[in-house]
Amino acid sequence: MSEVRYGVPVGGVAPYVPSEEEVDRLIARAKAHPLGMRFLVDGHLGSVATMFETHAFTVDAARDRLAREGHSPA
Repeated sequence: MSEVRYGVPVGGVAPYVPSEEEVDRLIARAKAHPLGMRFLVDGHLGSVATMFETHAFTVDAARDRLAREGHSPA
């Protein structure tokens, strides 16, 4: 197991953190897509990331934001 200091693994590889703009673009694309927001919120993580050509962490960030905002996929 690698050592971690201040959230960055020793060795210099920082975890990917999507920008707010990436999350905004993903949500906008989902709203315009035939599968819609339900797919973004409820679809299989890997399938959603592949469909929208984005990182799975961006999908997670979008889902977290939508949950905080009280979004219902219905």
